[in-house]
Amino acid sequence: MAVIQDLPPELLRRIIELIDRSGWPTPYRSLCRAALVARAWRGPSQDVLICTVTFAGFDAASDGRTPRPSISSRTLDCAVLGAHRWAQKVLELLTEAEATVRSLRIMYTTGNDLDLGIMTFEMLAGLHSLNIGGRFEGQPPIPSAATIELRTLLLRPECLPSPAFLESLLGAAPTIDLHGFVASCTSLRSLKLYYATPESITKTLAAVRSPLVLLATELGAKWIRGADAKEIAELVDVLKHPSLAQLKRWRIWGYGQFSNPLRNDGRTQWEEACRARGVEPRGNRRFFTGESASRYYPAE
Repeated sequence: MAVIQDLPPELLRRIIELIDRSGWPTPYRSLCRAALVARAWRGPSQDVLICTVTFAGFDAASDGRTPRPSISSRTLDCAVLGAHRWAQKVLELLTEAEATVRSLRIMYTTGNDLDLGIMTFEMLAGLHSLNIGGRFEGQPPIPSAATIELRTLLLRPECLPSPAFLESLLGAAPTIDLHGFVASCTSLRSLKLYYATPESITKTLAAVRSPLVLLATELGAKWIRGADAKEIAELVDVLKHPSLAQLKRWRIWGYGQFSNPLRNDGRTQWEEACRARGVEPRGNRRFFTGESASRYYPAE
């Protein structure tokens, strides 16, 4: 009979993914608990967990009372800089170790928590995904003719970085230009947009070069209060766009997936307009399971 320490790393990773439903990387404390399962499992489990390690303020490792994991010469799948006084120390640790980070998430920080000016260009250049959900000071150096691997940039309207930083990112990573990227997709079939308004949806659809089958839109924060008659009419008019002539399903949900931006008569009006064009109107719930459609996967 197989024992847990004999399981391949790929299976260990899958088990960890199934157990961790929070969407946040596993804290450093979980690395130390691995030996409670099986002493021989500690090594391989750490190799798996370290790829998404994050340091929370309550972790003893953050203040040096226990040994910190070695990340030298490692590639981290994800690093999270959260809203606590250790955010800057974590960034310093990653910078000193010359770690390669594929996905960086800046969450709920203030300008006093974090200074990105210490980040090296090499670390920035290795990022595939950058999620800016907090405030910070400074910015990494980006040479004028440089190129970086960044493919995904997620911004929140309440904590936008400086225009100079965004312009530098766009110059070094042209694929994060939404409209330019959409225009380069010649066989696009599904599209998911966040923090959307009827105006922003229409502008993005203008760049689409092929008929869409699926459209999913998370409406902007101001829609949490519910839409008025004028806004509903503008939303319904989106259906007239040529790129939606073959649309089969349109999902709409509110900012953060917790609100219903289309209420009472407004939702009825939108649903009737969809059905009149042969489009299935849906929220963010899956039909069979009732679970919310994931933010991190394509429209479905």
